Amino acid sequence: MRKQLTNEDLMKNLMNYSPYGALCQAFIMQGLETFCDHVISEKEKMIKDEEEMMLQGKIPMVSIKGWVGTAEDIKARIRYFYDEGKLKY
Repeated sequence: MRKQLTNEDLMKNLMNYSPYGALCQAFIMQGLETFCDHVISEKEKMIKDEEEMMLQGKIPMVSIKGWVGTAEDIKARIRYFYDEGKLKY
């Protein structure tokens, strides 16, 4: 039976073991930042859509405000890391 891995284990594997070397890290970081940008840019629409769903009695598994907040936090931490060369925490 295969050992159960965590998401953190997967990310470590993706970031450190690739036939394309460090290019894989750049790809992952760009993809992460691009997705954060997309979520942030769609913030108002996503919140409005969630509110409409809730009025219909449909409760999402994940709060859009939490989802957007996560994107904003990750984006800020990525920018801080690359602009300042370190993380806050």
